[in-house]
Order: sequence, then C-alpha cells, then structure tokens
Amino acid sequence: MTRRLLFAMLPLASPLFGAAATPRHRIRYDGVGRLRIGMEEPELRKQLGPALRIEARDSGVYAGWGDPYLGLLLVDGKLARIDVSGGRWRTVGGGRVGSLEAEIREIFKNRVQVKPHTYDPRGHVLMVPGKVHALAFETDGDIVTALRAGVRETLLG
Repeated sequence: MTRRLLFAMLPLASPLFGAAATPRHRIRYDGVGRLRIGMEEPELRKQLGPALRIEARDSGVYAGWGDPYLGLLLVDGKLARIDVSGGRWRTVGGGRVGSLEAEIREIFKNRVQVKPHTYDPRGHVLMVPGKVHALAFETDGDIVTALRAGVRETLLG
C-alpha cells in the first residue's frame, strides 16, 4: 500500500477551535480538539471544511490554510501525528515550544524517555509514552524547539 503524507496548517480562527486557542484545546496524546489520531482523510475534511488546501510535493501530500505553528501528518490516509512549532499551543500538562527540558521532566516525571536528536548533536527528543500514543518534545539541549503527538513510530522522524 502506498504511504500518503498530509501536512495541514490549522488557523487559530478555524471552525474547529473558535476565535482563539484556549487551554481546553490542549495537544493530547491522541489529538487536539475534535481531531483524533487515526481519523481518516474524509472525516478530517469534514471537520476542517473547505479551507483545507492540499498540495502534492515530492516528499508527500501537504495541505495548509493559515496557522504556521500547527500541522497534521497523515500516513496511509489516516491522521498519524500533530506537529507544533510554536505559537500558543500547549500539551496536556502544559508543555510548549519554549519550555525548558527541566520543565518537561518535572511535568511528566519518570515517564520521560530521553532519545538523541536526529539532526542536532546537542539536542534531545523527550518521549512521553501514553497508553497507545505518545508526546515528543524536541530540544536544542535546553529549550523545547518543537513538539509532536501521535503514533509513536512517526514521532522520532
């Protein structure tokens, strides 16, 4: 089966989130708002509406419509990962881009697994496994530079 990738940018003023991101729209292990990991592309389109724009590139199928900080990755037509590169987005527990590694370790205690960063020799990926999915916080060795939630196999790459 062919793997399909979809990267979508969510605006803060989308119908999914209302006028602005709020604490009730925290990034969870299994999604954000009404979006759930495992959701198929037609349901994603139904939730996000006509603002979703898809563009085919060499590395996959990407989509965007506004917020440069929140993205979605679909694999084989299903939502597999949520990517956060900044903005006001926070995870359950309060982790965010800009948090210190020490803060993430304090929030998630002994559940944090430290992995080497793929591209930054000083950086780390702090994995926080859930029952089925996980959170991953990329750092430069001190500060969270990006975070992801979703299917564990998609979080390190």
